[in-house]
Amino acid sequence: MKKNIILSFFIVLFGALCFYLGSSLNINGNNFESKEGYFIEQGYSFKTPSWAETEELGITAFLNENEDNGENPFKSYVFFIKDDLTGRTYEQYIDYIKTQVENSSEGVEIVEEKDEDSSHVLILKTNQEEVNYIIAMSFIKGLNDTIFVVSLNTLESRFEETKPVFEEIYKSFTLR
Repeated sequence: MKKNIILSFFIVLFGALCFYLGSSLNINGNNFESKEGYFIEQGYSFKTPSWAETEELGITAFLNENEDNGENPFKSYVFFIKDDLTGRTYEQYIDYIKTQVENSSEGVEIVEEKDEDSSHVLILKTNQEEVNYIIAMSFIKGLNDTIFVVSLNTLESRFEETKPVFEEIYKSFTLR
């Protein structure tokens, strides 16, 4: 009888603990956020911007909803993807992306390219319908055959304002 009471107590305690941990971790599919302001996924994490998370792009993305661009409805956004190197080296993957971008439009120009700590940064300028855009990408080598890409798409006129958000995200990226 005493054993049944103790066993029942531990079952209730375990259930309450599981409920508390589940609600505090905000489990959401395969990813969860356990620290305010950070996106934490199995194997990696990065600091999220104060921008609104959106699923409109079908990938992990953040949209600067508060941005006012006058007549132009474009809003800056940052997106994050995990990709496979598919038999390429890290350097070959970056070259492949550069080639794809350069071949996609005559109006694309590489403005800056640099290696920083554990990432390779590529900043592109493009013109569409007489509007200048900046596309900034940071490539981060993952484990085994993976690569992570953080990308900022913004108006050229907003780049200096949005660049710190982009830098904060890719510089905070951590393999776990």
